[in-house]
Amino acid sequence: MASQSTDVLMMEPKKSKKSCGLTAKIIGFVAFSMTVATIVLAVLYGLEVNKTSDDKSTVVTTQPPPKSTTTAGETQSEICESPACVTAASRILNAMNRDADPCNDFFEYACGTWNVDHIIPDDQSSVSTFNTLRDDVSKVLKTVLERPSNGDRDSVVKAKNFYASCMNTSVIDTLGVDPVKALITEMGGWPVIGDPFDSSAFNFEDTLGKFRSVYGTYGIMSSWVSADDKNSSVNIFQMDQPSLGMPDRDYYLNEDTRDKTEPGYRQFMINFMTMIAGSSADATKIANVSDEIIDLETELAKAMAPDSERRDTFAIYNRLTLTELSTNVSGDIDWVQYMNKVLEVTDGPLTATADEEIVIYDPEYLKNVTSIINSRWELVQNYLVWRVLKDRVSYMSADLRETRAPYTEAVSGTTSEEARWLTCSDTTEGYFEMPVGSLFVEEAFPEKNKAVTLEMVENIRVAFKGFLPANDWMDDQTKSAAEVKADQVTPIIAYPDYIVDASDPKMDNDYDMIITPNEYFKSIQELVVWGNKNSFGKLREPIDFTEWITGPAIVNAFYSPSRNQIVFPAGILQPPFYDAGQPNSMNYGGIGMVIGHEITHGFDDSGSQYDGHGNLNNWWTDSSKENFNNKSQCMIDQYSSMTWAVADNRNLNGELTLGENIADNGGIREAYTAYKTWQSQNPQGDLRLPGLGNFTQDQLFFLGYGQVWCGTYKEAYAIRLLTTDPHSPGEFRVNVPSMNFPEFGEAYGCQKGKDGMYPNPEDTCRVW
Repeated sequence: MASQSTDVLMMEPKKSKKSCGLTAKIIGFVAFSMTVATIVLAVLYGLEVNKTSDDKSTVVTTQPPPKSTTTAGETQSEICESPACVTAASRILNAMNRDADPCNDFFEYACGTWNVDHIIPDDQSSVSTFNTLRDDVSKVLKTVLERPSNGDRDSVVKAKNFYASCMNTSVIDTLGVDPVKALITEMGGWPVIGDPFDSSAFNFEDTLGKFRSVYGTYGIMSSWVSADDKNSSVNIFQMDQPSLGMPDRDYYLNEDTRDKTEPGYRQFMINFMTMIAGSSADATKIANVSDEIIDLETELAKAMAPDSERRDTFAIYNRLTLTELSTNVSGDIDWVQYMNKVLEVTDGPLTATADEEIVIYDPEYLKNVTSIINSRWELVQNYLVWRVLKDRVSYMSADLRETRAPYTEAVSGTTSEEARWLTCSDTTEGYFEMPVGSLFVEEAFPEKNKAVTLEMVENIRVAFKGFLPANDWMDDQTKSAAEVKADQVTPIIAYPDYIVDASDPKMDNDYDMIITPNEYFKSIQELVVWGNKNSFGKLREPIDFTEWITGPAIVNAFYSPSRNQIVFPAGILQPPFYDAGQPNSMNYGGIGMVIGHEITHGFDDSGSQYDGHGNLNNWWTDSSKENFNNKSQCMIDQYSSMTWAVADNRNLNGELTLGENIADNGGIREAYTAYKTWQSQNPQGDLRLPGLGNFTQDQLFFLGYGQVWCGTYKEAYAIRLLTTDPHSPGEFRVNVPSMNFPEFGEAYGCQKGKDGMYPNPEDTCRVW
C-alpha cells in the first residue's frame, strides 16, 4: 500500500496493532550492577588476561584482532575503567567469536558467540539483538503498567486498565467463546458454523465497507486515508489490493512454500471453526469452506502484483474521481456507496459524492476482483468473518488461541505461546502508544540522549551531502536537487514533549475512548472503531506535520517519504546503539548507522521519487536517473546471488530488498565519514575499553555496526522473511555493506582481492 508505507529499520517480529526496528537496555546502575562491574574489572585486569578463546564465556582478551592494523594516527587515551565502560566491554566481548576471521566472515567474528549462546525458545521464531532489546523495553513497560494508578492522567489509567484486562486470563478463559460469538452476530453471522444466510439480502458494497471501517479487515481490498502522494499537505481516500490470510501472495503461488504452509493454515481454520460451532459443528461443511477460502485467496493472490514490482510509485499511482473509477476501472461496484459505508464510522458522518477524488494503486486488481468473487456472497461473508477473527485470535481464550498452533509452527516455527506479560505489554503499547510512551520515557530514557542524537543527525546529514560533489554519475542539476532535499529532511527524536507535560491535555483528549474493565476482547473492538473513526475522520483535512507516526517506546527507526521525516523513538536511543560507556566510534557504528540508513531512504529507489516537501515529483534528470538505476541493478544482482543457509539455502530477493540494501550501504558510509570528521575535531581521542585496548577505533566502528544485527532464526521464519521482508537477513546486512566498503578491509588488514570481505572494486556495488 504505497502511500501508507514508511520505511523501517527492522520489521517487527511480533504482530501488534501497527506493523511498522531497535529495543533498549536501560541505562543506570543499582548497587548490584556496580558489584558486577567491579567483578568484571577484576577478571579483566587481575585474573586471566591472556586466556585463550577456547573458553567463550570469558569476556577478556588483550590479543589484537586477527590481521589488526596499527593505531597510527589515533590519539590513545587511557583505558576507561568506569562501570559504564566495563559493562560495555563485557557486552561487546561476550558477543564475539575471536576464533573467526573477520576478513572472511565478519558477521561470525562480531556475533558468533552471541548466536551460539542465545538459544531460540519455543515461543519465539528468532533471537536477535533486536528481540533482546525489545524484550528489555517490554520489561520496563510491564513494571510501569503494573504500578497502581496514583494521580495518573486519564489516558494512562485507560492504558493500565487495558493491560490489566489482558493479564486477567481467568476472566478471558471463563468467558470462552461467548464474546467471539457476540461479535460474529454483530458482523451478520457466520454461515460456516450454521448461522442463517440470505444471499438475496446481501449487499456487497455495504458489507465490504463495514468490515473495513468497523472491524478493520483488509480482506478483498484495502482502503485508508492518508497524505496524497502528489500533494502531501492534504489527506485523501486511497485504495489498493488486499492483505491475505497467509503472510504473502507467494505462500499461495510458490509450490514449495505453499506445500509447507497451507496444511497448517487449513488445519487452523478447521480447528477454530469447529470450536466456535461447538456441538453443532458440521465437519464436512467446515472442511469444504476451508478449502473454498484457500481457493478464493489463491485467486486473489494471482490477481495481485508482487511487492517487488510495486516500488515505482509513479507507475502505480492513479488519482481519479469515483465516477472515473466506475467508468474506467470497474463498474460492477457502486464505489460511492462503498466509500460512504466506510465513512459511516466518522463523526457526522462524513459523506462522499461521485465527484470525490481518490487515489488507487492497483487498478488491474480492482478491475478483476468482482469476477473472482463471482457473486458468491455466502463465501464472501464466511471469508470476511474469518479474516477478522483470525487477526484477533490472540485476544481470545486459551483454547481458541491453541487452534492456531499448526499455522504458527508452519510460518514461524514457534510451538508455544510467549509469556503473557510480554504479549500484554506489547499489545498495550500498540493501542496506547503515547500514554505508554510517557511512562517509558519517565522511567527509563536518559534525556541527554535526545541532544546527542540530534547532533549526530546533523553530522551525518553533512556527510551525505559531502558525497554529492564526487558522484560523477549525477549531473549538477540533480546534485543540487539532492542537496536541497537532504537539507529539508526533518528529524523527529525520542518523544513529543506534550506526553511528559502533565498540564497539557492533548494526550488525554486524543485517547477519548471508553475501556471496559475485565472485557478484553470487547475492548479490542472498541479500540478498532475508535482508531478508524480518527483515521478516516482526517479525510480532506490538512496534514499535521507535527504529529508523530509512531510511539516513543518502539525499538525501531523510520523514514516517511510523504513527510520527508526521519524518526528515532526513545526505545532505540539506548545501548548498544547509543551508549555513553562505549567509544564514540561504536556509537557512530550503531545509532549513527541507523541515522544514515534513514537519511538514505530518502534517496533509495522508492524514496528518491519524492521531493523535499514529500510530494511524488521527479527531481531527477533522465541521465542521472538512468545511472542511478544501473547502480541499483548492480545491488539487485549482488544480493540475489546470495543464498541463506538457514532458509533452506534459498536465494535472497534483491528486488524486494533493494531499498533497504541501498539504505544499509549508504548508512554505513555516511556514519563512518561523520565519525572520521568527529575524530579530527576531537584531538583528545576516543574512549578505550578494557579488553579492547588493542582495537583501533575504525575496527570498533565496524564492530559496533556488526553487533546490532546479531541473531539466529528458525527455518520456517527464515523462509517467511525471505518471502515477505524488504530487509535482508542480519548476516547479509553486516557482511555485504562491509564488503562494498573498502575502509572495512583496510581497518582489519584484509588482503584485497583475496579475502572474501575485501573484494576487488569491480566486484562491489555502490549507489551512495
